[in-house]
Amino acid sequence: MKRFFRFAAIVPALSIICVQLHAQSAADLIRENPDRAAGVYHSFEFHPIQDSPVPKGYRPFYISHYGRHGSRHHIGTMYPYEYLRLADSAGILTPLGKELFADAAKIYEDHIGMDGELSLRGGREHRMLAERMYKRFPEAFNDKDRYMVHAQASYIPRCLISMANFTSSLDDQAPRLRFTFVTGKKYIDLLAHDYYDGKSINRAGSALCDSLLDVHCDPGRFMRSIFTCSDKEAEEIIGADARHIMRAAFLFGSICQDLDYLGLDIFGKYFTIDELIDQYIAHNARTYNNMSNSVEFGDRIIWAARGLLRDITEKADSALLEGSDVAADLRFGHDTGILPLAGLMQLQGPGDRWHNYEAIDHWQSFQNVPMGSNMQIIFYRNKKNDVIVKILYNERECFLPEAVRPVSGPFYKWNDVRAWFERLYSDTSLPE
Repeated sequence: MKRFFRFAAIVPALSIICVQLHAQSAADLIRENPDRAAGVYHSFEFHPIQDSPVPKGYRPFYISHYGRHGSRHHIGTMYPYEYLRLADSAGILTPLGKELFADAAKIYEDHIGMDGELSLRGGREHRMLAERMYKRFPEAFNDKDRYMVHAQASYIPRCLISMANFTSSLDDQAPRLRFTFVTGKKYIDLLAHDYYDGKSINRAGSALCDSLLDVHCDPGRFMRSIFTCSDKEAEEIIGADARHIMRAAFLFGSICQDLDYLGLDIFGKYFTIDELIDQYIAHNARTYNNMSNSVEFGDRIIWAARGLLRDITEKADSALLEGSDVAADLRFGHDTGILPLAGLMQLQGPGDRWHNYEAIDHWQSFQNVPMGSNMQIIFYRNKKNDVIVKILYNERECFLPEAVRPVSGPFYKWNDVRAWFERLYSDTSLPE
């Protein structure tokens, strides 16, 4: 850890060069849709489905799935409202600042008794994901000999409600299916296991985020638009510095899309697009550092997904046995479960390994871990009972590393994939 914090001291200088040269792609995507600046809080985007031609003679018959819960409320992040309440009481809000306070009050009130809970939009996301999966692979759910769907979930309510929406939608599409449901501490440990030395990883992510905000975030325009007094006076009244005050408003803005029934747009009303991009750069780096396959901490993070990958492999092997009646195994968990899984699998794109300060150049949280992010492994077989698979991440075809060679396009022999998975989860050594 000492090595990282010495390194973090030079991150600001490096990141200026890095962002100037390479951030255009992320910036363009956010300019196209400012909601993407929310990163890990971004609601799921449903893009047109594109499938590569399936090798001749193969039909889908089984699906192994992992889904993050859908759009939700914030978790313990109500201090933006408290900051603005103090400012309003002190009479230092501009007319625009009073509007921001009113918007923040609506978000605050909506969170009472709903901390971290799934939103209505989150339920709709999972219903749509299930419907699209069925319509994409109807053969897997209409085999007369396969009708069982096993669903396991983290016991956190947002995961349980996501599971309920997903399976209810799937049942609407194929009423012949039969479902089993399980949850409990055992399953949260399986689906989103704690990381090795997680507290140190989170501290490093916070330091990285703060370093990048110090470089990129100029709160001057935002503060002048919200407060009638100087930054220093506002800081003394609120008890936080200007960058932290601006960041707090950004976090409230990031959840607006998840609570779309409130009809609020804090991003569009109170931030410029460049300010959103600057905030995103810092928060994206933190997300990558804290949950993905970074050079700095990836080994400690993906270590946590070994049991999950074993579960995927063993349940798939069981579903492939002659006489199996299983059409799908569904799992419902968290961002802290799906990203380590992608990293352990070395899935190209979401599982790529970079230095954490390089994330903005190569890895975008709004693409790789939005609300409702998901992985689907689709199993196909032919009349000879040869089995091939393809992997979808957020409904898009993905590839494993070059060590596993596809037979055609994104399609792999299951025996090759199984051998790769077994190699990954059988390594019992502790990360350094």
